[in-house]
Amino acid sequence: MQPHEANSFQQEYRYAFASHVVEGATPALALAATNRTSKEELFFSGALSRADLAAALLLATSEVALQRYFTPKGEVVRRLRGADPVVSAGGGRLRFEAFSRCCGVYARADFLPGMLAPEVFVKGVTNVDFNPDTRAALAGMRAGEAMALRVSPDAVEISSSRETAVERKVVLPLRWLKGFAEVQALATRLEMAMTLDGSQARRFLSSLPNAVGARDHVWLSPAPGGPRLSQRAGDGAVASAGLGRLSAMKPLARFARGLRIYAGAFGTSAFELDFDVARFLVVLSATPARGFSGEGQLLAALASGGGEATMDRIAKALSDEDDVSLDALAQHARLPATDVVTTLSLLAAQGVAGYDPRERRFFHRELPFDRSSIESLHPRLRDARKLVEVGAVSTDVSSGTNVTARVTGGDVEHRTRLDGAEFHCTCAWHSRTLGESGPCKHVLATLLATKRNVA
Repeated sequence: MQPHEANSFQQEYRYAFASHVVEGATPALALAATNRTSKEELFFSGALSRADLAAALLLATSEVALQRYFTPKGEVVRRLRGADPVVSAGGGRLRFEAFSRCCGVYARADFLPGMLAPEVFVKGVTNVDFNPDTRAALAGMRAGEAMALRVSPDAVEISSSRETAVERKVVLPLRWLKGFAEVQALATRLEMAMTLDGSQARRFLSSLPNAVGARDHVWLSPAPGGPRLSQRAGDGAVASAGLGRLSAMKPLARFARGLRIYAGAFGTSAFELDFDVARFLVVLSATPARGFSGEGQLLAALASGGGEATMDRIAKALSDEDDVSLDALAQHARLPATDVVTTLSLLAAQGVAGYDPRERRFFHRELPFDRSSIESLHPRLRDARKLVEVGAVSTDVSSGTNVTARVTGGDVEHRTRLDGAEFHCTCAWHSRTLGESGPCKHVLATLLATKRNVA
């Protein structure tokens, strides 16, 4: 096994053809797609109302997927091929999602109904191939051009004088699956803090640095002409870091009608450009050195588990409605909102649920990942199960959601405390992170042991 294989899926992608632009009176962008089992010939086929904007959004999304915004000091980084963006159709819109190679930046381009004139529109999710020729063709799109979009599944391989099946293996980072799940959990905590008009958005983005520093922390304070960058917190200020990671937004600024800035938990921040017929969202991790895949916001939910029947009901409600609010899901499933949130966390860990902070609604899309090894993606949870298996957890007090316990690891005994959603541990890891990256393995072991004892 190569050193990197422990942190990646070796997954084979089979493309029916290479992505390309079909020349003609109306240029058509044909995106080769993977991971579809449907026999339908097209995933999406139709016209786009804004060729130049659509091309710029696709380029921006693929640019994020190609970029590494942070490299650990002294570390030689392997030159890995960037992962292909994920495209999903549902709720009358197309979504293109991607992570940066460092996994500290999440980007999503939403093509709204006003941009789409579909002839074929099939609900589903897939990866798409953005090769250099496709990006070069997108860069040449001009305002006023007619443009059609076609996304095709890989159900049939084609071999002819014009098209040849493209078959290749790519190292698909496990970090993407973890990142999608963690971003969904963090996105539910995003709160809209500032709204800028188009000219303010352009000034703000043009003022940002291109370089990204490891400790590039800043506060965005409200000001009449747009946010002011400060090193101190103030009323209404939004904590952010590494604003140079917004570089993919800069070419889009000329199209923008406005920009929304969101404040998130633990220093996470988000920025959304609005184009009326489309949107482009970028979520930044708390620091450039901190990737979303290393967060642990879903670990407690994974440890607590959930009923399969409840998960099936919520998943079906998401699938039926495409885009649905938390209250609507709770009403549909006839469950308290808190139970629905936990279930959504479990579904997010399986790549089934996403979240739109602008509309405050969940959307359904099943990511093209192998979900049979989800727990193996989380070392803390794996280590916690081992602690329980060897009898390292001794519960002192257990009353409802309030638990205190002793967890022995080697010659060291750690004290854990659970109080509803709050948790604490005496270990060094918890003292260093203060729970911002989710629970430590000792807290997770306490959750698992308590669940086992209750059962």
